[in-house]
Amino acid sequence: MASATRRRWIGVFTVALALLFLAIVVGPWALTKWAESHFSRSLGESVTLERLYFNPFTATASFSSLEIGSGKTPMLSAASGRVAFAWDSLWRPGIHIDSVTLGSPYLNLVSPPSGPLNVTTLGQGSSASSDAGQPMPLTIDRIRAEHGRIVWIDQTVAGQPRIQADEVDLTLEGFQRPEGGPMQGQATATLGGGQLDLQGQFGLLPLSGDLTLKAQQVNAAALDPWLTRALPARVVGGQFSLDGRLRFGQAVATAVAYQGGVTLNGFETQGSQGQPLFSVQQGVAKQVDFASGDHLVVGSLALTVPKLNALVDDQGRFNLTAQFGGQQAQAEQAQTQSSQDQGNQDQTSQKPSDGGQSQSGQAQGRQDLSSGSQHQDSEDNSQSGGMALALEKLHIEQGEMTFEDRRMSPVVSLDIGQLQGQLTGFDTRTAKPAQYHVNGSVSDGTPVMIEGDVSFGDSLGARMHLTTERLALSQFAPYIRRFAGYRIEHGSADLDLHYRLQDGALTARNHILLKQLDLGREVDPDASSLPLKNLVALLQAESGVINLNIPIDTTVSGSNVDMSVVIWQAISESLENIVTSPIDSLQALIGPSEKGS
Repeated sequence: MASATRRRWIGVFTVALALLFLAIVVGPWALTKWAESHFSRSLGESVTLERLYFNPFTATASFSSLEIGSGKTPMLSAASGRVAFAWDSLWRPGIHIDSVTLGSPYLNLVSPPSGPLNVTTLGQGSSASSDAGQPMPLTIDRIRAEHGRIVWIDQTVAGQPRIQADEVDLTLEGFQRPEGGPMQGQATATLGGGQLDLQGQFGLLPLSGDLTLKAQQVNAAALDPWLTRALPARVVGGQFSLDGRLRFGQAVATAVAYQGGVTLNGFETQGSQGQPLFSVQQGVAKQVDFASGDHLVVGSLALTVPKLNALVDDQGRFNLTAQFGGQQAQAEQAQTQSSQDQGNQDQTSQKPSDGGQSQSGQAQGRQDLSSGSQHQDSEDNSQSGGMALALEKLHIEQGEMTFEDRRMSPVVSLDIGQLQGQLTGFDTRTAKPAQYHVNGSVSDGTPVMIEGDVSFGDSLGARMHLTTERLALSQFAPYIRRFAGYRIEHGSADLDLHYRLQDGALTARNHILLKQLDLGREVDPDASSLPLKNLVALLQAESGVINLNIPIDTTVSGSNVDMSVVIWQAISESLENIVTSPIDSLQALIGPSEKGS
């Protein structure tokens, strides 16, 4: 009897050990396989787990090495994680989770050439939702990610550039499915060597965000592929800071919108040939209102030590024309392509429908409604002249502009520094002119003043008034050598130039005073057939001043300089000099005796 009881207890103990062994060894394996299968069907993407543990006493599950998505780079991965379930999941429909904590997560975002962001498709192709008609309700009170990384690859841009945020700490609250809706949360991260802080509402299905954004000292070069699409230059250096409101997705009518402030430090750009184009030591923009594809409005912009480099290369190409002209050509090409695409869509929409659109197709249509309206808004803007630009006030301090003409030998260089001035009322949406006024000085201290206005209506209109005194002509000696054939010893010029552009026609009234002009040795006898030395001596005579008023009329089809006015000025000047200084005038006509003449 005792031996039978003993054997019975040994059998029970053996079975208990076997069950315990299965629970410890086989249980996590079976639970892991079940979770992989269930979540793969629910998300419509491959889900793999290295190990999953569940504690029934605390209703918590721990896992290691989570991967969602197939391929070498999964859509989401995490080194470890912990899920705490709410006890009311036992008697309420669906799953209620108190918190989800992810350790070292890696989120790989991809914007394909066409279609939505990859993460927004999670769950759309799930077999669970198609079998049951509606996905199982899921509520997550709190999602926490620590020491994460987010990489975004933009396949819509040539070269497929990428941007990476590291040390991402994220907290989101209030996830619900299928009701959806944005979650409330906050996040910090490092981007391009700078710090990001975000707080506000964020939704994934569908994608939306309404966040307060603070970015400090982010390297601008990290965003170069995207900035290059908006700027006629390549960003190679500098940092920027942001402090404002960022909206995207369904939270705004356009793809991305930003309102707030922007600060630039050490900002540098290069032209298409790799030469420096524009730089600024510091720029502060306030009351910035940006909506992608629609408008950019800036309340005020202050630039400290801005520098613009204008260059004519050996082939006669002007870098500013090449940069802005190239951008305009790209915009026109994009507008033409957009019009062709719209025409193709119109033709497609006119084809008869079979009337058999599926529920999934209707859902996809509803999801793409927002992006479709954004595309239409962009097309409307393209057809109306592109994105609207407005700058209420621009202030410049200690600016500099350099000009080089490398066709000349030696190279012509002109530096205008100490630029101080402002522009007010710039707005491409109205024909009201913007006013500008700038003072500066040439490298030798010669003062320069430029003022005028520019307007954007049915046609570009502009007015410019430039004055300068005692401008040394030696700076333009290579031009005089090339086109007149003489060296220049010394001389100066006072300029009073008036230009007006209206209805495609440019008119100019130029008053030029040449003082003490002295031509040196002739270096190219074939450059001019005129006796320039004698003419210069006759025109300036004893006073040493040549007074010229030169009118210019220019249109897109050609230009016209009224030479009759210039000739009559020369004749009257010469007659006056002959009457007042006959000896000097005769000597100028005869010229000095030269050997071999």
